[in-house]
Amino acid sequence: MAAADALASRVPALIVAARQIARNVGQGTHSRRRAGQGDEFWQYRPAVAGESATNIDWRQSARGDRAFVREHEAQTPHTICIWCDNSASMRWRSDDSLPLKVERAILLALASAAMLLRQGEQLRLLTATAPPLRLQGPQALERMAHALLAALGGAADAPDLPPAAALPARSRVLLFGDGLYPARALSAFLRTARARQAICTLVEVIDPAEQHLPYEGHIRFTALEDETAVQLNASADLRRAYATLWARHQTDLRALCQAGGSPLVAHLTDQPPEQALLALHALPGMGNRP
Repeated sequence: MAAADALASRVPALIVAARQIARNVGQGTHSRRRAGQGDEFWQYRPAVAGESATNIDWRQSARGDRAFVREHEAQTPHTICIWCDNSASMRWRSDDSLPLKVERAILLALASAAMLLRQGEQLRLLTATAPPLRLQGPQALERMAHALLAALGGAADAPDLPPAAALPARSRVLLFGDGLYPARALSAFLRTARARQAICTLVEVIDPAEQHLPYEGHIRFTALEDETAVQLNASADLRRAYATLWARHQTDLRALCQAGGSPLVAHLTDQPPEQALLALHALPGMGNRP
């Protein structure tokens, strides 16, 4: 609840920042070609018997011995779902100079939504307890921000991942979270998503201390998700052992994400948010890509 209260007063600033990040990263218009009505894309097909003369592209037809029709194609938006992990491990930062992981995840989610809405995509916000929220219209980002904060103000034992049954078939799913999930749970979620022909991309939002363990001496580590606190000597040996475990976790996480259909996008909270958004929208099917 404290994290939600702290962020509530910053909603306008978060939305302004998200829109600015989206403008900085702007990739242009994303379209998928499909026969239909539209002006931007077209393809030629042979004319058929009874074709109206007004449909014939005479310039193209003059290049050969067949008549051709230029058929326009439509920009057809994806259905893209967005999920923000607001479990207890996300409500943490190693230093007051850094944002909470959940704050950075919300900022990245809002910035992605701003870009995708501008490109004409159909957006849904996934929540743990309610049907997907349709995001459209000029107040879409405001509604999204308030829905995310409402979810953040809920129970601290919020789920890491959205309910797989809520994923629309043939959708794109953007997951903003720290990736500190049981491998079995993530694997099962991704398998269910693939069965629904949904492609999931995890944007892993992590604090730099989680990557490097920069502590020395006797440190009390207090878990955030109902686990026993432990006191350890943060020696060089412990840091080496931790580095090995962290590298293994990252390797496993990347393998799971790749098997689920999309590479992992990793982001440290001490880095500019634009870096994560650039990496995300450079993926196939995102940004200005076929």
